[in-house]
Order: sequence, then C-alpha cells, then structure tokens
Amino acid sequence: MKAIKAAMAARKGMALGYIAAFTVVLITSAYPAVTRLGVATSLTPADLLLFRLGVSGLLFVPYLVRHGREIRKSDWLSALPLSFLHGWGMAGCVIFGLQYAPASHAAALGPGAIAAWIALVGFLAYRIEVDSKRLAGIAIIIAGVALILVASYRGQSLAQAIVGDTMFLAASALGATYLVYIQRRRLDPILAAALVCVTSAMVVGPWHYFFAQSAIASAPLTDLAWQAVFQGVVFGCGVFFAINYAVLAVGLRSPARAAKVLLPVVLAAIAAAAILVAFLEPLTVFHYVALLLTIGIGVNYALLMASPVARDDPAAMWRTLAVVSGTALVTFGVLAFAHAPVLHAIGVTVTVGVIASLVFAAMLVRPVAEGVA
Repeated sequence: MKAIKAAMAARKGMALGYIAAFTVVLITSAYPAVTRLGVATSLTPADLLLFRLGVSGLLFVPYLVRHGREIRKSDWLSALPLSFLHGWGMAGCVIFGLQYAPASHAAALGPGAIAAWIALVGFLAYRIEVDSKRLAGIAIIIAGVALILVASYRGQSLAQAIVGDTMFLAASALGATYLVYIQRRRLDPILAAALVCVTSAMVVGPWHYFFAQSAIASAPLTDLAWQAVFQGVVFGCGVFFAINYAVLAVGLRSPARAAKVLLPVVLAAIAAAAILVAFLEPLTVFHYVALLLTIGIGVNYALLMASPVARDDPAAMWRTLAVVSGTALVTFGVLAFAHAPVLHAIGVTVTVGVIASLVFAAMLVRPVAEGVA
C-alpha cells in the first residue's frame, strides 16, 4: 500500500512538473517582446530590472523570515552567486541587451542556446559526457548562433545588435550554470527562488536609487502597473518558481538529461525556420513569434517522450501524441491558408514546427526510468 501511495505521489508530482514546464514556456515566450516594448517606450532598462527583481524580492521576504532558521548556512552563502547567475546578472544582460538587439535575437540566443551551454557547463564542472548524436546537434546550435552573430556584426540587423547578442549569450550561459547547480544540489524550488529574488532585490534596489537612470516619475501609470505585475509577479515570482519546480519534479536531474530534452526542441525550431526560408517564404516578426510557440509545443513533446510513461506504456504515449499533434496540425494548418499575414505566418510556422518537433523528439529522446539521475 505504501508503495502504491508513493508511486501515485511521484506521478502527481511529475504531472505538476509538466504543468510548471508548460507555464514557463508560455510566459517566457512573451517575455522578450514585452520587455523590449517597455525598453523602447516609456521605461529604462534599469526600471524594468527593478520591477523584475525588486517586486519579486519583496514578495519572497516573508518566506525567508519565516524559514530563516531552517535554512542551512551553505544555502545562505550561495545566495549571492546564485542571484548573479539567475537574478540580477542574467536579467540585467537580457533587459539591457534589448536596447541593442531585437526580441527575436533574445529568444534565439537565450533559450535557443541554453542546451549547448548546459552540456558545456556539465562537462567542464562535472565531466558529464555527451554522446556523438547530441554533439552533432549542439554543433548545429553553435552554427545557428554563429550565423546570427555574423549577420549582426555585418549590420544586417539593428545597428548595435552585436552588443545585445553578446549580452543574450552571456545571460544564457549564466542561466545554464544555475540550472546545472540546482540539479546537482537538489535545492528546494521555493528556497532557491526566494534566495535569488531577495538577494537580487538587495543588490538592484540601492543601485537603481543611487546610480541608475530612471523614467518611473514620467511614465504612464498603466505602463508602471503592467510592467510591475508582469516583470515582478508573473515572471520574477511565478516563472522563476516554476522553473525550479519543473527541473526537479520532471526528473531532469542531470545536465546531460536536460540537454537531451532541450536539444531536439532547439533543432526543431532551427529546422522549421530553415524550411520556411528555403522553400516557403522569408521570415517576419510574426514568424519569429510563432517559432516561440513552436518551442513551447516541442518542449511538451520531448518531456512526454522522456517520461517514464513512455517506457511503461509506449502505446498510450503515442496515442496521446497523435491526439495533441493532430489537433495542432489541423488547427494551425487551417490558419496557414488565411489571407491575413499574421494568421498565415503563425499557421504555417507552427505547422512546420510541430512536424519538426515530432521528428527530432522521436529521433533523439529516449524514456528514462523514474528515480534515475
């Protein structure tokens, strides 16, 4: 009976982990565009950084006050470096980078490159080897990153896009290092989020007050309220907690396994973009936004194929994939024939992306046993 209850609790935790991962993907896909809008209109990058980390830090203070005595000294000591990796350091690179480069570059060089960074950090820090197939996929990611950097350097994007691209890559490297660390240390997701957010608020608050350029006093109240809620509450608290929870609950407990799930997602997005450019139509901002949605769909496919369910009942897994992917193909396939440019771009991109996500996930992802690190 105890074994049955334990198994049910494990499956429930994994299901919640999938929900958390899906939530992260949905909100993160909108983050570069919303932040770029704030930077380009009424607020400064420093203001957005304050909203992102100051608001979330205030919300997590009660948790640290209540549980302060239970937190180990080693965890307290790790707060500052962790806040740099996934707080004020990483967020600062993204937000300030959006002054120079478009939101599409932030998505491609941030989440798009993180699988390669995770593999690199895992190898350098823990000597975790990656097999030849994954190395080939990582090489493709590096080639895609190189193409973006070369285009930015030659002035084919915004005038100073290379500066923003460099900052996005730095943010991706910092985030990957953080994920590897919490995977190895198995930090409690709420504790990790609280330490990072509160420590980041303590760093960013004084810096913003004494040194940063601010436009808060002259910005419309609606802009302030919207960015405070999105940056601080939704992204700073909600998404950050969901990231930590998903990494632990879904079972991606090693950098190699995380890279194995992320790699086919990134390759599918690159392949979808390449197919569109080579055979169908040039990419617009609507295609880039749709590629973010494609990444979200691909994450769900890869996580399902990597779960113990795929090993225990592969027929049920494939039936589930057939239903969800078939629904997506029909829905977005119809949009692909729309005359409105926005609907057409979303439809054709997601249709190609769904097919690519299924192909790459089936080729590269293998189910793992529960409890295997």
